[in-house]
Amino acid sequence: MKKIIWILFLFFFGNNFSFAKTINIEDKILLNVPENFNYIKLETDEVADYYEEFFSSLGEYTAFYYIGTDDSIEFANAIINDQDKLLEPIIKKMEKKNFSTEKSMMNFLSKEIKKLIKKYKYQGVMWVLVSEENLEDTDYDLFEIVESLKNMSQADMNKTALEYKKELNDEISIDGLEGLDLKISKFKIEKNKMNSPTLDLKLAANMFNINWDMEIYAYLKNNKPIIVGSECIGTCKGISGVKNKIVYSKIKTSTSSSDIVDQLNSLNELYKSGVLTKEEFEKAKKKILN
Repeated sequence: MKKIIWILFLFFFGNNFSFAKTINIEDKILLNVPENFNYIKLETDEVADYYEEFFSSLGEYTAFYYIGTDDSIEFANAIINDQDKLLEPIIKKMEKKNFSTEKSMMNFLSKEIKKLIKKYKYQGVMWVLVSEENLEDTDYDLFEIVESLKNMSQADMNKTALEYKKELNDEISIDGLEGLDLKISKFKIEKNKMNSPTLDLKLAANMFNINWDMEIYAYLKNNKPIIVGSECIGTCKGISGVKNKIVYSKIKTSTSSSDIVDQLNSLNELYKSGVLTKEEFEKAKKKILN
């Protein structure tokens, strides 16, 4: 028994284990995250240019959040809003160096960036984007694609995913980015627990001998886009597998008529997908209506 307790002690504390908590983003999405994670809302103009290629079709009325440790959020925020200040010490060092080859310069840059990551205690961040606009109004073509997926079998969605993966490969010009080994490590279309078509995308890259990974999990809730993602530069903790951190089973309570309709629709989706039993469905519906 003592041996087992000792093994568990080493596992939990040796891996910097922290218990999970649930955070609520705008009453639109719940996420299970490590206890030491917090979140901040970024102003739209701060992220518009940085993520424009990904999210430009979702309309103007979007909200963007970073989720992670305070140190990781600070570092990720600086990458968007204060790159010059963040990289200035490294650039000054490079100006004083007389590199004999491009490889030696790249090796120096790699080491300095790794030092910077360590200095900021960066461990990666999750992020959430929620839109106030119906996708049908902001990107009708994309909305029609999502609608067409609703009646597809998983086999048909797999075939469709292969086609879109090829298109994405061509669009982001993976082979044309010099010095960047970028790959689509996962591209899957599936239905989530609310029976909504969902994109599950993972990108993996290596530049300056540093790994970079991104996850994107996107779906519609009441026809409004919700995107959950993660970014990792180097080695990260607690941010991978974003789709498994989403909590679908808890229903928001509200008194406004529009919210009640939204809740009933969400509740019905949960019941149809098998997440709720008939008894749980009737009980939750009664609670909302009362």
